[in-house]
Amino acid sequence: MKVSIQPYDPEWPKQFAERKDHLLQILKDVPIVSIEHVGSTSIPSLPAKPVIDIDIIIHISSLQAARDALAKAGYGDLGELGIPERFVFRQPGYGRFDAAHGAGRDGELRYNTYVVIEGCESLRNHLDIKRVLLEDQNLREEYASVKKQLADTDFENVDHYTTGKTVFLCKVLRKAGWSDEKLESVIKANS
Repeated sequence: MKVSIQPYDPEWPKQFAERKDHLLQILKDVPIVSIEHVGSTSIPSLPAKPVIDIDIIIHISSLQAARDALAKAGYGDLGELGIPERFVFRQPGYGRFDAAHGAGRDGELRYNTYVVIEGCESLRNHLDIKRVLLEDQNLREEYASVKKQLADTDFENVDHYTTGKTVFLCKVLRKAGWSDEKLESVIKANS
């Protein structure tokens, strides 16, 4: 399979804002910390898979209520999928094996929705990568080059694409202050 990488689209933040409003309605009775746009589509000028990554940040005490509310709204609860304190949800209409790595069945934009526990490593990973890439144009350009090279590669599955980005993302996290010991968990999760 090939992964579709598209030029940055200024509609992506608008589409995130619409999805955030929708999620706030679904979670209106659930205490949440915030809902954040993360991943490459959240970084102006960066090419990306046309998939919006969303972190719903909660305290651990709200976990079950958030999971229940999203399931009631039709989101598929996939659990942690090997990343502690990060719970993956498929958007309504898609099943467990319908990974979000490109346009949906009818050409609609896909979403990766995560419920993450405030302070967890996965959340720090998402936010630190976003912060460093927003601050460092040279790293953004290097990441764009890495993504374009990966887009030209045939992968067995989208996990192999993720593995292909790991070395670069560890470089970004190292700049964010992550130790080699902390980076070991990122490498393990992405291999």
